[in-house]
Amino acid sequence: MVAGAIGMLRRKLHFGRTYLPAWVLMVGAMTVLAVAGQAVGPVLSGSVQGSAGAVVSQALIVKPGSSGNTVTGADDYVITTNDEGTSFTVAMETKVGKSQKVYLVLENKSGKPANGIVEINAPAGIEVDVDEVGSSDVTALAQLSRNTYLFTMGAYAVANDLPDLAIEIEAKDDASPGYYSITARIIQVAN
Repeated sequence: MVAGAIGMLRRKLHFGRTYLPAWVLMVGAMTVLAVAGQAVGPVLSGSVQGSAGAVVSQALIVKPGSSGNTVTGADDYVITTNDEGTSFTVAMETKVGKSQKVYLVLENKSGKPANGIVEINAPAGIEVDVDEVGSSDVTALAQLSRNTYLFTMGAYAVANDLPDLAIEIEAKDDASPGYYSITARIIQVAN
């Protein structure tokens, strides 16, 4: 029987114009089976490892592109928000003693009441004051420091383009007339 197996391995197999010894095909077949077994083994034993990235974003934001984000009392203005909706910039022209109101539409995507802080960075000579708008989803508002305000917003407050916060901006007597840029950010805080 051993002589028959050795004789079989000495045979040559014909593939078109080429001839290959049978032992070459046998070694190739065994190599493929061995490698296939190596790949299947870890899969069947449950030892496959990997990683996936996760991004956690803030649920309390300024609604980007909302028609409710406006400024009243300014000749020229523009409001921009970052991609995440967590900060905004208002650029406007103002004069001494003149006040403007910036209206902002907020969203709460968490499905639960959320607390947030509005932190405003205004240049010297510009005074700011934040109030909730009567028809807003903001249920409470309190001043923490000169330009920082804490507020609570109801659940699922995303359905409309009605303003939620009004930021009053006034140029004081020591402010130079001209264009001003006010930046602010919304920070969500734990309940």
